[in-house]
Amino acid sequence: MGAMTKIDLLTDRLVIEPVGWHKVWSMRRRIDVPYADIVSVTQDYRLAENGPSGMRFPGANLPGVYLAGTFWKFWGAEHVRSFWLRRHAENCITLRLRNHHFDYITVEVDDPAAEIAAICAAMQAHGYPPAAA
Repeated sequence: MGAMTKIDLLTDRLVIEPVGWHKVWSMRRRIDVPYADIVSVTQDYRLAENGPSGMRFPGANLPGVYLAGTFWKFWGAEHVRSFWLRRHAENCITLRLRNHHFDYITVEVDDPAAEIAAICAAMQAHGYPPAAA
């Protein structure tokens, strides 16, 4: 199985880059996330399986098969903007954010546990509190 995303861990932020055609379907070349904006990094299977609430714009959605792009929920008390890149819910990680363009990001990676550990280690190494929850 090929990776859907590549995550680069830099000094002050991480960079999420969709790979190959996922870049086209998600309509995103990259997303920069400062470590200071990360509240938690988890493997939330239930969220990944259920998918986003709201309208897709822009991106692609084949229900139950593939999600890619930005989703907006702008009704009710809570307005939420999220980014998704998912085929298999069991391989997804979710970054919950504050003070960022997105409220959360859910992306599929090759090894969720290793990716979460690497993100938390990079944050801690650069003076940010660990974000695993």
